[in-house]
Amino acid sequence: MVKSHISQHRSSINLGNTTLPVSKHFLDNGHTVDQLRFMVLETVPLLKRGGDRELKWKRREVWCINKLKSLHPMGLNMDYDMFLYL
Repeated sequence: MVKSHISQHRSSINLGNTTLPVSKHFLDNGHTVDQLRFMVLETVPLLKRGGDRELKWKRREVWCINKLKSLHPMGLNMDYDMFLYL
């Protein structure tokens, strides 16, 4: 999941996509895709009893966005899906 997520950011920077926050930040500030850095904050292991690992990962991402206060304007996250908790 992480590899795919980072690949999407790299691609949007390379394509000059200014509609997405990360690529817009990079392009507006003269950064290159080679300057993109990331850090995995936590992993979501395979669920012992099955279940939707990707849903759990998305829920943790929303939790981190709130905890780290990385929602716009303090960060680059524009929004998140609260329906993940319904």
